[in-house]
Amino acid sequence: MQPVDLAILAATEQEIAPLSRMFAASGEMQIAGNPFTFHRCGGLFILAGVTGVGKVNAAAVSAAVLTRFGPVEVWNTGCAGAYRESGLQVGDVVVTGEWLCGDEGVLCKGSPTPEGSLGIALLTRKGRPLFDRFLPDDFEHRRVAPHPVPEGGYVIDLSRGAAVAAGPDTAAEDRFRVVCGPSLTVGMSSGDPETASRRFRRYGALAENMEGSAVAQACLLFDAPFLEIRGISNMAGIRDKSAWDIGGAVDHCLAVVARLLGRGLAPAGRLGVLP
Repeated sequence: MQPVDLAILAATEQEIAPLSRMFAASGEMQIAGNPFTFHRCGGLFILAGVTGVGKVNAAAVSAAVLTRFGPVEVWNTGCAGAYRESGLQVGDVVVTGEWLCGDEGVLCKGSPTPEGSLGIALLTRKGRPLFDRFLPDDFEHRRVAPHPVPEGGYVIDLSRGAAVAAGPDTAAEDRFRVVCGPSLTVGMSSGDPETASRRFRRYGALAENMEGSAVAQACLLFDAPFLEIRGISNMAGIRDKSAWDIGGAVDHCLAVVARLLGRGLAPAGRLGVLP
């Protein structure tokens, strides 16, 4: 089978299906019972699909993809809930710059202490034990799109479906921000504003999700470069879904993906081998 240059993984089909509007599918298959499609983008051969919700699903399916296809790089996309104190709004996009593991460690009087207090690392990378957080330097250097999307205001270029810098005349309702910072992965989403605020004070993350650090850990184990991009669909702790915008969050997230795939595609190794 054709080697895969890039695997794009999301928890649910709703978070990955719009990708087919940007890049026509050239084939499909199932992995662990989940739908996956193949796409061509310039010189890249892309595998995109669903892991299922939660860390166990995310890690298991990521490992299956990494074992079977050995992708040059893995991206995790989808939605996240922003902490009110972060200043992010629904529709903004977070490019994770630090992966925080919210369920590892020791629970004391309702608050976790660092996983390092166990004295047992999650894994060792480049001779350094990694406990409850991963940094970009822990991963192999990205090659598919090595240059980050600059932080700032963006709008979707409807002709290409990609994010472009917002101009001074961009309507406020069309504008969204791209921000780089820490994301927290948890087994249970914040169920109320108080829980969300406690998590923000404890970790200082911009947003929370249920898969990111698990995919990151799988990529570290397989020596694969990793990138996580998530659109803000809701404020963490707000469970009233009438205040959510999953569709807008996914559109903005994948517009950033499209921007990344439109740049930095110079052939390197297996990259750029397709006609």
